[in-house]
Amino acid sequence: MPDSIGTYLWEGSDQKTLDQVRKYWTENVNTTQFWKGDPREIGSSKFFDEVGDFIRTNYEHRYRLIENQAAKYPQGHLLEVGCGAGWETVAWAKAGMNVSAVDLSSEAIELAKKNLHHNNVSADIRVGNAEHLPFEDNTFDIVASFGVLHQTESTQKAISEVLRVLKPGGEAAITLYYKYSWKILLSKFSKTNFEFSHQDAPITRLYSKKDLKNLFADFNNVTVYLDYIRATKSPRKGFLSGLFNHVFVPVYNILPSAIRRQFGHAAVVIAVK
Repeated sequence: MPDSIGTYLWEGSDQKTLDQVRKYWTENVNTTQFWKGDPREIGSSKFFDEVGDFIRTNYEHRYRLIENQAAKYPQGHLLEVGCGAGWETVAWAKAGMNVSAVDLSSEAIELAKKNLHHNNVSADIRVGNAEHLPFEDNTFDIVASFGVLHQTESTQKAISEVLRVLKPGGEAAITLYYKYSWKILLSKFSKTNFEFSHQDAPITRLYSKKDLKNLFADFNNVTVYLDYIRATKSPRKGFLSGLFNHVFVPVYNILPSAIRRQFGHAAVVIAVK
């Protein structure tokens, strides 16, 4: 049964399967699009240093969230769902958490393992499906997933799994795409997804604040706010991306933060079990 909460960015996403999602993220491990060097150097020390600097600068809202959450559960047990190349996995480990992480793509897992080694930190990291997490009930103090669960076949099923593996009183820290964000509105208007340099992901769901309250209705307490309010340049090439990078981004970023905060790209959900 398809999800009843949220809408799709692109028409036809409701026909896509989890196998198509896995194939896409295996062929296009997220954040490798920001690497400007030789593709053969992906996974090198230079790759992790340079792309890591880019991620920390342009996705700084994630690192603030990690710092805030880790402070609540010193040396607690953390599960990251959809770790990708491991940027936040490393940050959680450096923040003192006992980290487990899963990703649908074995290619991403291998890159994440190299990232952990490069940063001299450790985590239990494995291939895993967000809709069928390979962990026992009531295992983790925090379950985190940043910009991932809106791109699985059933986000509702994934959120149910997050709830299942959390300890009573534990917290989910989840970011999903906000339906009325600056990037989504511009993508819909231009019919161009500025998020990626390559083809668009098979499934991308969007949520209003009301949708998110419904999505996390089985949790005891739910807080929703918007972040990622600073526009960042697109890795995509072409005329529209040029306009986006050199006109929209600098103009948008001089707007008062009170205005930009109404159109944050990341809807942040902190939900207590």
